[in-house]
Amino acid sequence: MEEFSCGAYYERIGSNVRRIRTERGLTQEQLAEKAALSLTVIQKVEAGQSGSRIETLLRIAIVLHVSLDILADMREADEKYRFCQEAVFMLMKDKSADEIRYTIAMIDSMFRYKKQFLDK
Repeated sequence: MEEFSCGAYYERIGSNVRRIRTERGLTQEQLAEKAALSLTVIQKVEAGQSGSRIETLLRIAIVLHVSLDILADMREADEKYRFCQEAVFMLMKDKSADEIRYTIAMIDSMFRYKKQFLDK
């Protein structure tokens, strides 16, 4: 089994939190307040210190309107993938499971008809 270093992930998460926070025009204090966390917790996360609880990261992700895999940058996604993922997250975040299933079925149908009629 290959060695797994969590330190690199904490640093990546911290860097991404800082970058996304500044892209959203938030200060550390504003992020802390909106996420109901202390300023010290936000500073530790952004510094890449280990030991962040999943609840903490979830609160931050919700305030920044991103999913956890965007914060962790688990995939080396290109800009198109990231844009699509964030757009879908924003559209679906307040929808029920049935609404999400319905939407996915509709989109799937649209792509099937596209193939049938446009990709000749």
